[in-house]
Amino acid sequence: MATDDKGSGYPPEIIGYAEPWIVAPGDSVAIKISCTEAEYKYRTVRLIQGIDLEHAPEKKTEQILEIPEGKGKGRFQAAQSGSYAYVPYWGPPTTAAGLQISFYMQPWMLDCSHVQTLVSTLNSVERTGLSITLNTQGSLVVTTGNGETLETIDTGLKPQKQTWSKVKLTLNGRSVKLTMTHKSFRVEPIPPPMSFSCEVDREPVLFRPGPLLIAACSGGTATLANGQSSELRATDFFNGRIDRLTLKTCGETPSILARYDFSQDISSDHIIDVSGRGHNGTLVNAPTRAVKGHNWDGSESDWTRADFGYGAIHFHDDDLDDAKWETDFTITIPSSARSGAYAVEVETINGLDSDSITFFVRPEKWTADNSNKVCLVFSTFTYLAYANERLYDHSRVNSATLGPGFDINKALKSAEFYKMRRRIDLGLSCYDRHNDGSGVCYSSSKRPILNARPGYIMWGFSRPRELSADLMMLAYLEREGIPYETVTDHDLHARGASALQGFNTVITGCHPEYPTLKSFAAYSAYSKGGGNLMYLGGNGFYWVSALDAARPHRLEVRRGDTGVRSFSLPGGEHVTSTDGQRGGLWRSRGMSCNTLFGVGFCAQGTSLGVPFKRTEASRDPGLSWMFTGIESDIIGEEGFGGGASGDEIDRYGVENGSPEGALVLATSTGHSDDFGIAIEDLDFPALNTLGTQTDLIRSDIVYYVGSGGGAVFSVGSINWYCSLAWDAFENNVAQLTGNVIKGFLAGKR
Repeated sequence: MATDDKGSGYPPEIIGYAEPWIVAPGDSVAIKISCTEAEYKYRTVRLIQGIDLEHAPEKKTEQILEIPEGKGKGRFQAAQSGSYAYVPYWGPPTTAAGLQISFYMQPWMLDCSHVQTLVSTLNSVERTGLSITLNTQGSLVVTTGNGETLETIDTGLKPQKQTWSKVKLTLNGRSVKLTMTHKSFRVEPIPPPMSFSCEVDREPVLFRPGPLLIAACSGGTATLANGQSSELRATDFFNGRIDRLTLKTCGETPSILARYDFSQDISSDHIIDVSGRGHNGTLVNAPTRAVKGHNWDGSESDWTRADFGYGAIHFHDDDLDDAKWETDFTITIPSSARSGAYAVEVETINGLDSDSITFFVRPEKWTADNSNKVCLVFSTFTYLAYANERLYDHSRVNSATLGPGFDINKALKSAEFYKMRRRIDLGLSCYDRHNDGSGVCYSSSKRPILNARPGYIMWGFSRPRELSADLMMLAYLEREGIPYETVTDHDLHARGASALQGFNTVITGCHPEYPTLKSFAAYSAYSKGGGNLMYLGGNGFYWVSALDAARPHRLEVRRGDTGVRSFSLPGGEHVTSTDGQRGGLWRSRGMSCNTLFGVGFCAQGTSLGVPFKRTEASRDPGLSWMFTGIESDIIGEEGFGGGASGDEIDRYGVENGSPEGALVLATSTGHSDDFGIAIEDLDFPALNTLGTQTDLIRSDIVYYVGSGGGAVFSVGSINWYCSLAWDAFENNVAQLTGNVIKGFLAGKR
């Protein structure tokens, strides 16, 4: 939304996002921009290579002349974080003796800088309705409106953090009574039942038409740039869980006005009134569902099979599903546009800042003859999982510790890093924790994703990563004149193997970490059909992810209690809310990366990578076509991250599912103790866990021909593309990569 509230001393800035994020030729794309300066200019380009570093290939884009250039007036836009439930009409009767509201609550953040609302019908303009809140000291507060004034009552009742309690408020005439009863999960000590009662000065006006808000209260309406008011602006968000909310009248024959069962329709953004009155509501900003409720007892840990125990919703004051920025202009993708990564390049007229608003165009035709083409898959699920991550932020509970020698002030960073650090309104990644300490499960493309930019340098590794690294592979295909198309993880999820139909070879990005069941299956089906796979990354096909069918902008990741991770979700909450899939590692589900690509994640480190050394198996005369033009036994000595084996790395291992007949063509030459072994590879006792202490920390280049007749070539390193592009592709990593691609296109195996 448009706002002038950016604070004094704010630097010149222009950022934006495209909606939708993934499109086809002929589609329209809304471009939404925030700009501190008076005016900006824009043009649309196809991205080819975006890194501007010494030894990098030429930075290159291709302007789309069919889309007009233009200028626009700058205005600052911000996103409003915070999740809640909105019921437009909760059915207040014309007259009633009083009102009783009951629910279960589990607060996760009692020491909060702002008031936290549990339930509210309060209309601060008309001074009617009521609210139940937690003040900044963690005490329950009741506020009522009598039509003339608002009366606020601090009950002094304090719930216990992360403990369920039942709250019941009864308002009858001038009488106010509040009770709170804590619940033990097993036999842990809890506070005794508490109660509070008093009389207000004037009888509240409770039964007026208006909305019911859960986990927030009304803060008026947002104002658009044209001065008109838009939708409700909520505020005072709750951090914690609410379960089984009921509203009913008082008296000898009380009438239930609404009763909410949050265990119904969990995969949606709806809350269901089971009273029969139909006062259903909508969830805003994607609070976390499929979490344990007040009556969960451990008898079932899968919400899709449970008869009870999953009737809670976890709300957060920093949830964000949709930035809801106003559209500045719309572009239409030409019917002739080829597949690829695109951007609307925006720059302030005074030249003080610029941005590349990235989006993706899928192929125009899915059934054309692709037998002479390769297909590069952009890892859009990974881009979403990492979107605007804040692991560098030591004010948060989950900041990353990257070793005793790491100094972020000395790390190489691009301009996007400083924008991410400044724009805390743009939501979190699936690597972050919420303000209340709970893990983030959802990520959305309906916001600026500042680390999915063509020139982004990842702060923790001082090198290109994800999209900026993947574009270096695209630039290589362009340089070599290799025919190609691009698709995204989202396309594989939506269309399955048909998205890859007919391509000679499919090439992954540098970090395809987050496949869904459907996108992972697309690779398998393609390979079974005789297609060639090139896995040119590391730590791929690692975490289970889910895509919301009704809202494909939203990705879900449920981290379990194994795997390299920044947090673990509580037990009983490892099944995704969007599609009911068991989360965690694909390896834990028997579908490790090894089973298809021959290698699987084994270690990671932020120091410089090391090169590979060829094995005797690589000297098989039948494989000489791969190594044409490569004179040295050492492959990938240099790159933007050091050697070609680095960052997060994968090894061959039959014990983890690698095919026994696969060939290891090269292996990394030895990593430093800055590299640590993956948690899932640890035995007890945990010994020999660092790079110089075990040969389990290594990258392997693996090759085999599958049962469908297609070949699999894997390199097991995120650093591969950083070495591929070194010295503008004049290196033996590029030579090997090109030999394999061209060999596959020529029918070699």
